[in-house]
Amino acid sequence: MATSIWPKSSKARVDRSLSAHSVMGLVISALMFIVCLSGTVAMFEDEIGWWENPVQAPVETVSPEVAQAAANNVFEAQPSTTHLYLYLPRDNWQRFVVGGDDGLETANAQGAMTGGYETPWNDFLVHLHYYLSLPTSFGMIVVAILGVMLVAMAVSGLLAHPRIFRDAFRLRTKGQARLVQADLHNRLSVWTAPFTIAIALTGAMIGLFVVVAMVLAQTSFDGDPRALTESIFGAEGEIDESPAPLADVSTAMITLEEMAPAVNPFLAIVHDPGTASQQTTIYGQHTDRLAYGEMYEFDAAGTYTGKAGYTDGEAGKQIAMSTYRLHFGDFGGLAMKVAYFLMGVGLCIVVAAGLNIYFLKRAEAGRGMPRLEAAWAAFVWGSPALLAATLAVSLLGIGMVTLTGLFWLGAVALCGLGLVLGDQVKTARWMRFGLGVSFFAAVGVHAVRFTESYQWPHVWAVSLCFMIAGLLLMVWPLLSERSSTPSSAVAARP
Repeated sequence: MATSIWPKSSKARVDRSLSAHSVMGLVISALMFIVCLSGTVAMFEDEIGWWENPVQAPVETVSPEVAQAAANNVFEAQPSTTHLYLYLPRDNWQRFVVGGDDGLETANAQGAMTGGYETPWNDFLVHLHYYLSLPTSFGMIVVAILGVMLVAMAVSGLLAHPRIFRDAFRLRTKGQARLVQADLHNRLSVWTAPFTIAIALTGAMIGLFVVVAMVLAQTSFDGDPRALTESIFGAEGEIDESPAPLADVSTAMITLEEMAPAVNPFLAIVHDPGTASQQTTIYGQHTDRLAYGEMYEFDAAGTYTGKAGYTDGEAGKQIAMSTYRLHFGDFGGLAMKVAYFLMGVGLCIVVAAGLNIYFLKRAEAGRGMPRLEAAWAAFVWGSPALLAATLAVSLLGIGMVTLTGLFWLGAVALCGLGLVLGDQVKTARWMRFGLGVSFFAAVGVHAVRFTESYQWPHVWAVSLCFMIAGLLLMVWPLLSERSSTPSSAVAARP
C-alpha cells in the first residue's frame, strides 16, 4: 500500500481544524445573512426614512414655478455649490427634498427650505447593505463576491435537486428536525429561485462595477476611468465660470412635460449653477421601462438639448441603468415592494436553514456543536433585533457611526451570549422576544419625539406595522415556551 505524503494528524488537531472550518463557514453565512436581511429591510428605505424624520407635511406635487423658487432658495443658501439638487415627490415618496454640495433639506409645497432631512438610521442601513459597513470600494467588492456565491449556490442547488417539480409542494412541518429544515430550505429555495438569481446577479453587477471599470478603462479607454464613466453616464463638458443668472428650471420642466407628457420627473440637477456653462438635467421615470430613469438635458434657458438614451439607446446603457430597479424592486408600486420583501424574508430563511441542516447532520453523527448552533441562532434573530434597537436609539439623535458600532459590537455580544448559553431553542426564543420589544421601543421613542407628525397617515401606517410585528414576535416566544410538544424545538429554530 502506498503511503500518504500528508502528515498524520492527531484527533485533537483534526477536531480543532474542523471547528475552525465550521467557524469560518459560520462567518461567511453570517455575512450573507446580513446582506440578505439588510436588503430585505431596505425595500422600504423610502418609507422608513420618511417615518424616521417626519418634520415636513407630505408634498404630493411640485409645479415648475415652485421648483424654480426652491432652486433659487438653495442657490441663495449655498452660493458656492457646484451642483443643485431637486428631488421631486413620487407616488411612494411624497417629499420635496432640495440642496447642494453642503447638504440636503426638506422643502414645503411653496419651495421654502424647512430643514430636517437627516436620517442616520436609513443611512446606516443602506451602508450596511451596500458595503457591510466596510470602506466603500472594498465593501462593495465583498458584497459583490457574496452575490456571486449566492448565484452559484442557487444554480448548484437547483441542479442537485432532481425531483424539483415533484417535490415543489412537499413541506414537512413535523418529525425529524433535519428533514423539516431540509424541506424548508429546499422548498423556499425553489420558490424564490428566480428572485434570488435576479437580485444576486444584479447585486453582483452593481458591486463589481468598480473592478470591471478598472479593467475596461485599461483595455478600452487608455487607462482613463473617467472616460469610461462618461461613455455610460455622459460628460458635463468644459466649465465657463463667468457669473450668470440661475438656470431656468421651470421652463425646462414645462418643456419636458410638453414633449413627453407620460414621463414622471423625479430629480432635477443644475450643474455649475450661476455660471455661463450651467445646464439642467432632469431624470424622468418611464413606467414601461426598467431603467432607473431617462436623463433629459436642457441649457440655461430651459431649451431641450438631448437625452442620454437610457430607455431607447445602446443595449449596454439600458442594462446598466436597469440593474438598480430590478435589484430593489423599485417598479410596480407598493405591491411589488411587498412581494420583494416577502421573497427577501424567504431568502433569509433559506440561508438560516442551510446552516441549521449542517448543525443537525453533525448532531445526528454524534459530533454536535450546540454552542456554535446557539451562537448562530443568536445571530439570526439577534441581527433584526439589533436593527430595530438601533432604529430606536437613532431617534434619540445618535449618528450613523455610533449606530454602526452598536450594531456590530452588539452582534458579537449576542453571539457570545449564545456560546455561553449553549441552548439553541432558548436563545432563539428570547432573541425573538427582544426583537418584538425593540419594535415597540422604536415606536414609543418616535411617538414621544414626533407627536405632532401623527396627524399624517403615512406615520401611523409605519408605526402600526412595527407594533403588529412587535406584538406577534413578543407573543410567539411566550406561546412556544408553554408548549411541550417535540415539534416546538423544530419551530424554534431560526
